[in-house]
Amino acid sequence: MRERRWRKTPLAAAVSLVVAGMATAQEAEEEGDADASVTLEELIVAVGIRESLKRSMDLKRAAIGVVDLITAEDIGDFPDSNLAESLQRITGVSIDRERGEGARVTVRGFGPDFNLVLLNGRQMPTASGLGRSFDFGNLASEGISTVEVYKSGQAQMPTGGIGATLSIRTTRPLENPGPSFTAAGSALRDLSTDEGSTVTPEISALFS
Repeated sequence: MRERRWRKTPLAAAVSLVVAGMATAQEAEEEGDADASVTLEELIVAVGIRESLKRSMDLKRAAIGVVDLITAEDIGDFPDSNLAESLQRITGVSIDRERGEGARVTVRGFGPDFNLVLLNGRQMPTASGLGRSFDFGNLASEGISTVEVYKSGQAQMPTGGIGATLSIRTTRPLENPGPSFTAAGSALRDLSTDEGSTVTPEISALFS
C-alpha cells in the first residue's frame, strides 16, 4: 500500500498563513472591544470622582483663606435626607437636629446665628423671627450643585458670617449636556407619638 504524501506548495503555505492571521486578528479585535467597553465604564466613573476632587483642590489652592467644598458627587455618595446632613461631613461643621433631621449648622464652634448663607449669591432669610439661623432642612440635596464653606473672611463675600459663610449653588440646566433626571425618596418614622400616622414619606425629583 502506497502512502500519499502531500507537499506544501508556496501558494498553499501562503493561504494557510493568511487564514491563521485573519482568525488571530478577529480574536484580538473581540478582546480589544471587550477591553474598550470595560475601560470606558471605568473611565466614566473615574472621571466623575476625579473631577469632584479636582474642583475641591483647585478651590482650596486658589483661595486666600480657609475654604471647604462639597459637590453633587460627594452629596450623592451618602443617603442624606437634606443639605444639613451633607454639610456635617465637612471638617469643623456640626449640625443641630429637629425631630431627628438636620436643621441648622454650627461651624468652628460658632452657633447657627453667626453664619451667613448665600443661595446663588443672594442672602437667604432666616428660618424664624427669633434669630439669624437658617433652616437647611428646607433644601433638598438633589438640587444642589456645590456648597462652598468659607471659614475665614473673604473680600468678595458679603459681611456677616462670623462663624462661616456658606455659598450654595443650585444645579443649572446648561451645566450638563443632554437631559438629566434625579430622584430620591425616604420615609421618617416617628416613635414619640401614637396619634395619626407615624411614617412621613418624602420624595424629591429634578429634571433638566
